[in-house]
Amino acid sequence: MRLRPRSLGLAAALALSTALVAGGAPATASPGATLKAAEGNRVYGADRVGTAVAASKSYPSQGADGVVLTRSDTFADALAGAPLASDKGGPLLMTSRTALQPEVAAAIQDVLKPGGTVYLLGDTNALSAGVESAVKALGFTTRRVAGPDRFATAVEIAKLLPGAQTVSVVTGWNFPDGLAAGALMGVVERDAGRSIGVVLLSDGASLGAATQNYLNSRSFATKLAIGGTAVTAVGRGTTGWAQLAGNDRYETAGLVAQQFTSKAFFEDETTVIGVATGENWPDALSGSALLAYAGGPMLLTAKGSLPDSTRNAIGVLKSDATSNGKSIQTVLVFGDQNAVSNTAYDAAVAAAS
Repeated sequence: MRLRPRSLGLAAALALSTALVAGGAPATASPGATLKAAEGNRVYGADRVGTAVAASKSYPSQGADGVVLTRSDTFADALAGAPLASDKGGPLLMTSRTALQPEVAAAIQDVLKPGGTVYLLGDTNALSAGVESAVKALGFTTRRVAGPDRFATAVEIAKLLPGAQTVSVVTGWNFPDGLAAGALMGVVERDAGRSIGVVLLSDGASLGAATQNYLNSRSFATKLAIGGTAVTAVGRGTTGWAQLAGNDRYETAGLVAQQFTSKAFFEDETTVIGVATGENWPDALSGSALLAYAGGPMLLTAKGSLPDSTRNAIGVLKSDATSNGKSIQTVLVFGDQNAVSNTAYDAAVAAAS
């Protein structure tokens, strides 16, 4: 499947937004270089909620048809949310389970069109009725997207993306594979103007009833099992499924990232990549929605150093861009130095330059 990612019309916002604070010196081109070196930017706030708000600053003011809102204390309902956010042209934000935090309310007002929709992931045990009422008080429509568990919630999200032709299955019991998958599935096809895919969750090493039933009911042109657990769930060697599973979370995310080359899913090379810690989920969750919007992959790193598999994946993306007369222009690093050290940050920018 060869698709063209949505062009990024936010170069200035991505590179220069006050929310994108440079961490360490960006790499510079060597004398005589013909291609621009990558510019690194940190995207972070005081906490996980603040980092998601910082990421939302890269979207056009009051330009989104929808915003996806999830609880800030667990990833379960949100693993499948990035494609929906990107499809609606908006960010994935998070808030306290019982209250709409003021900075989140302000971010919704900043990015959402008048009369736009806020999609609340999960039932009232996930985001309370009070949160929904607070959103409505801002003047926006709400739509709750929920099933009886995380697997069914992912199915309900998928139902809101009827034009998607690709499905990724990831384990629903851990976060890394889903975060990488969300950035890929959320890329918007230029001609159709819709996210290319959906993310469904396996119940560990089995698909589970909700996911299996939905797969039986809907035809997808391309099917990806991402991560070793998902590969087991769909059945190793099962025909019709591409299997992207590395030896660890970093290598798996790298394999997903390589689908962004012009030799894989897309006609265009990517010029933006994201990097977040693979040791926790919040930064990469909001980041995956932004990368989907921008048409680039979400890669994972250890806090203290950039894994070789991540470095190698960046190298593949860089080579693809170079072969098409382009370069990796922006490296977005999500989280502060407590999440991604300056050493890892510098290594990611250097690998892309």
